[in-house]
Amino acid sequence: MLQTSHSAATLVQDREPEAGPRLYFQRCRWCGTASYQRLLCTGCGSTDFEMERSEGEGAVCMHRHVSAVEDRWPVFMSEGFVVRCRVVGAREAVRPGVKVRLSWTGESDPEPVVELWDAPADGRQPAMPRHNHPY
Repeated sequence: MLQTSHSAATLVQDREPEAGPRLYFQRCRWCGTASYQRLLCTGCGSTDFEMERSEGEGAVCMHRHVSAVEDRWPVFMSEGFVVRCRVVGAREAVRPGVKVRLSWTGESDPEPVVELWDAPADGRQPAMPRHNHPY
């Protein structure tokens, strides 16, 4: 198994197909707020984080201040944090609210890559934010 880690809270990739890509995020030990690559908790300002593995499911958020060349979208992950990702799939289908899941990426690109995804028949879907997000 080949693993690559780019920073404390980022994508870790496995070459084994059953393992799939993994995305780690930070959860504040004081207030429980989930965040991605932050020095301070956005909820309480603490620096005391623990790393958790994301389920890799989320939904595209509103797209602002990003050029078409970059083609990066903010994705609200089911654990409650937002990460900017490259979305793989039909470009015209990418819009706020569409469901995505983590996809495999090459070692040369440290940014997470997600693919368009239809929610499973059991109705399990990522929870959308309960508050107004800056994205």
